[in-house]
Amino acid sequence: MLEKLLAGLAIAVLCLGPASVLVAVGVLMNPAANASCTTGSSLQVGPIPDSLDVTTKDGVTFTLNKTQLTHAATIITVGGQTEGIDTRGVTIALMAALTESTLRQLANTGTYPESGDYPNDGDGSDHDSLGLFQMRPQSGWGTVAELMDTTYQARAFYGGPTGPNYPSPRGLLDIPGWQSMDMGEAAQAVEVSAYPDRYQNYQPVAEAILTALTTPSKPSGSGETGTVAETSRIVFPLPEGSWTKTSDWGWRADPFTGERDYHGGTDYAAADGTPIYAVADGRVVWSEFNGGYGGLVIIEHTVNGEAVRSAYAHMWSHGIHVTEGQTVTAGTHIGDVGSSGYSTGPHLHFEIRPGTTGTESIDADKWLQEHGATESTGSSTTGPGCAPAGTGSEASEYTGDGAAMVEDPSGTGGQVTARTAHMVTQTRNAFPDTGWACYSPRPGQKSDHPEGRACDVTVGNQIGYYPSSEQTAYGWQITDWLETNADTLGISYLIWQGKIWSPVRADEGWRPYTGGGMHDPGDVTGGHFDHIHISVKEG
Repeated sequence: MLEKLLAGLAIAVLCLGPASVLVAVGVLMNPAANASCTTGSSLQVGPIPDSLDVTTKDGVTFTLNKTQLTHAATIITVGGQTEGIDTRGVTIALMAALTESTLRQLANTGTYPESGDYPNDGDGSDHDSLGLFQMRPQSGWGTVAELMDTTYQARAFYGGPTGPNYPSPRGLLDIPGWQSMDMGEAAQAVEVSAYPDRYQNYQPVAEAILTALTTPSKPSGSGETGTVAETSRIVFPLPEGSWTKTSDWGWRADPFTGERDYHGGTDYAAADGTPIYAVADGRVVWSEFNGGYGGLVIIEHTVNGEAVRSAYAHMWSHGIHVTEGQTVTAGTHIGDVGSSGYSTGPHLHFEIRPGTTGTESIDADKWLQEHGATESTGSSTTGPGCAPAGTGSEASEYTGDGAAMVEDPSGTGGQVTARTAHMVTQTRNAFPDTGWACYSPRPGQKSDHPEGRACDVTVGNQIGYYPSSEQTAYGWQITDWLETNADTLGISYLIWQGKIWSPVRADEGWRPYTGGGMHDPGDVTGGHFDHIHISVKEG
């Protein structure tokens, strides 16, 4: 019975795993809606309800409104973007914000009159505390302007080397052993409150929020492969001479318990960091951590006219180099060997599963031999691909049918052109701290959005609110990069901060934006002060 259960779990994790993971942020709500090639836990949020009834540990029931839940979405998405933060860490952050402010962005005009000038949900009066987590400027958490930014406060709470005030005051990642602490104690360790026992009371509320705001992910390859083209070749997933087969597919002695159990793949031991290659042309349908598999990539292919999925497990988070929805060719460098999850040392756990969903694995090593797998040259050609992070990176050119319609990678549920999807992947992997929304029907308007050729991008702010000076500077870094790569990405024009730029009039630089007869250029949204508009050319 145990053996059957273990086998069933192995199948469920791979074939159904993507449906059990937390997903999609309200796009343009927060930058973390879009994970880069290397992210934290990539927690994402779905549609935000208008209200949510919740009950504390001591039995008090109350209702959270959409504004409060939107702040919760910010906390979740920033956590998903932060390396080292998992669902537990996000729960701790929600518990802290619930306790300190009931998920309200509070000003404190008694101590800081200027705090009332920033978007807020009311006026607090706890000493000199501000915002969701009631952080104090006098304790070094940040300036008034910074602490009135919900995204900043979330980043400060999580802390770590990339936190805005590292190493002090300490955020969650700076607390030694926080992962094994009681969640209320962990929240207290960051907040240093005079009432350390009160955080536990909000744990069931935090868990209810996390459940309500996250939705099951739909594997992009559920059902038939559809547009996945026949692969051109089959290659071995590791470089020649870099590996040793250590465990076959099938029943074996569990390396941890010694008990007989089912092994759904083939293990190839290799040095930590050894490149892992896609075995065939295909499309990535999973790129994330998944239980005992650790860092997991799943790719769907068409081989000899039949659908098949390959899976690559145990990568570290920084060793995953592809994103869901990305197309790859045989030999693409998709990740690096690691030892995350249920692993005794650095190795690649490799699986082959015929079909698309719900099928059992077969002998992957035998499958490679039967299909004449050759040694890979380690090609990195993709479409769309994973651009190197940073403003100095170069975008890669899209060489396919740019006019073909594909699923919108920003998660709107609509379709965009393949060229647009390529631009999105390239840009947000170079600039991960961004929020995206592309397709929009917009009836009665002359717009590129319903044509699938335009996207709106936020830089850490919410729509309707002016970005901070730091966020505005980040926006100009993005537009500078887009200008540099305009020909490669097929940029038609850009709009940002009340100005417009286009390649055909590049000699004029950034010109005043007049609204195009549709928008009020003086409005925060109409003038594109709160978001960057990107349009790409046809075809």
